[in-house]
Amino acid sequence: QSRSSAASDVYKRQGINAEYGAVSHYRKAKQNKMSWQAYVDSNLVGTGKVSKAAIIGHNGGTWATSSGFVVSPQEGLDLAAAFKDASNLRSKGAFINKEKHMVVLANDRSIYGKKEKGGFAAVKTTQAILIGTYVEPLTAGNCNNTVEKLADYLIEQGY
Repeated sequence: QSRSSAASDVYKRQGINAEYGAVSHYRKAKQNKMSWQAYVDSNLVGTGKVSKAAIIGHNGGTWATSSGFVVSPQEGLDLAAAFKDASNLRSKGAFINKEKHMVVLANDRSIYGKKEKGGFAAVKTTQAILIGTYVEPLTAGNCNNTVEKLADYLIEQGY
């Protein structure tokens, strides 16, 4: 087998078009398959800076959550609506996992809430809302930064 055909075989196994040196559409699609649960488990809770987390759609539907963490459809809808108009959350508080939080920041990208020795950060991406909570000894700053950074990444990826 010639060197060029051996290289071509390697390229084919890796999904690379040898003529153009480009990754095939199949391989790109395979690489872009996402596991929302993996983002919750590894990129949020797995960092040790977020106690519990969820990823929900703009319609309030749950895409992935950490164990024992539930964002009801109504809580999700209220949160999604607050990115456009946070006056209701500011006056009544935000409910996350059936717990009321005082809203300390709300804009068209991020909503932060505080409750006793913990709180939450919710960040809107193009298609989803990431929610991370913290309980002392975890800190608001670390939780907020972790959720914001994952949101930045997902936005860059078109999500």
